[in-house]
Amino acid sequence: MADNAPIILAIDQGSGSTKALAIDLSGRVLAQAEVKIKTTYPQTGWVEQNPEEIWSSVVSASKEITKAHKISAVGLSIQRESVLFWDRNTGKALSNVITWQDRRASDLVEKQLKYAAQVKAISGLELDPMFSALKAQWLFENKDFASTDICIGTIDSWIAFKLGAGHIVESGSASRTQLLDLQTGQWSPELLEIFGIDKSQLPQVCASDEKHICTNMQELGLTNDVPLSGIMGDSHAALFAHQGWRTGNFKATFGTGTSLMGLTETKPQTIAWQINGKITRAAEANILSTGSTLVWLAELLGTTPDELAKLAPESTQQIEIVPAFNGLGAPWWDRQATGIIAGLTRGSRRADLAAAALRSTAAQINDVLEDFAKSDIEIDSLFADGGGARNKFLMQMLADLSGKIIKSSQLLELSAFGAAMAAAIGAGLATIADIEKIELKYDEYLPRLSGEEREKALKTWRKALIASRMKGE
Repeated sequence: MADNAPIILAIDQGSGSTKALAIDLSGRVLAQAEVKIKTTYPQTGWVEQNPEEIWSSVVSASKEITKAHKISAVGLSIQRESVLFWDRNTGKALSNVITWQDRRASDLVEKQLKYAAQVKAISGLELDPMFSALKAQWLFENKDFASTDICIGTIDSWIAFKLGAGHIVESGSASRTQLLDLQTGQWSPELLEIFGIDKSQLPQVCASDEKHICTNMQELGLTNDVPLSGIMGDSHAALFAHQGWRTGNFKATFGTGTSLMGLTETKPQTIAWQINGKITRAAEANILSTGSTLVWLAELLGTTPDELAKLAPESTQQIEIVPAFNGLGAPWWDRQATGIIAGLTRGSRRADLAAAALRSTAAQINDVLEDFAKSDIEIDSLFADGGGARNKFLMQMLADLSGKIIKSSQLLELSAFGAAMAAAIGAGLATIADIEKIELKYDEYLPRLSGEEREKALKTWRKALIASRMKGE
């Protein structure tokens, strides 16, 4: 690669940290910086972050990269569904970021249940407080905003605004607000009326590869002629990195929760991306608690998630944990489900609990895959990325419980890589055909259980799941 070859600054703003990476057009990660961000829990079910801290982390991480590398374009990958308000004139945040994990708007679901079918028909999404619409409605109903010129936005909107790109939102990220018409790719008048949102307060929807010339790039150590030319939600960017436009490429991104996504026109739930002027839709399922289950258990047992995960292969008992800490997400979307541990005996050990935490991830993913199959979405193999993809025990368990081939990416920063490739397209530095030439490396896990053994292994999970969803009956 020549010294003057284009380098993309990929900013990956996630739930726990902001990462900045220098990525070249052969897919190599040349440098990486990370700044952790705090999450606060003011009340039960509330999950917030400080928007100025998020912006500061973007600046700090990016400057670590730009001081040593000449950047040709910027790509942005972001945590989705999180929402905040700010003043259009001053740029000052008017609320904290209410994150995707926050459940404070659960009571509003009951208020809006009569619209649930209409909301799903237009947006593709189940009526749930995970999405931005109910959070925004909650803010209006519970906070007194003196400003009359409010900007409502997601994390990409906030960062783009701070960079001087105006009030924008990428179409895939917009589709996760539950305010977008999935077919037209524009804000839905019906949904805005249901949730009490004024269109003038919302950002302009833009393509994933739209080229934005910003007025404040110096904050990142760049000149203003370096474009912000690729924006995607983290899960969308990971699918793009897996070359998800190829038929049958479904992926699971492992983090605090897990997102399963693949392109389809059969009952789509989200816009995957808008590249080269075309809106591409996807089926997606969001599992609320996977990685966070192991974190919770580690905190309970006074150890670390990594140390706990190392014990899992030593397990000799099958315990089941149903991590319905704030209800269950896909495929059940049961807000009243409660977390349970089933199968404990006097001889149960830490290793058994560790294995149960990981098994809950594999079992929930299998539930989603079985639900996909009901919509004639058949998956022979599943691409995996994110932190959980490093765990060989989990990947093999997933292969065994699902009966699918699991292909775990050796490149962990798939969201950043996908955003970088979108930015390269937007800046005119690469095409889809160029990206297809990049060969990512995968570790492959094959199912080891027969159909009968698989059903036996899933039986105790299914019993525990039923108990979790009994709602006190």
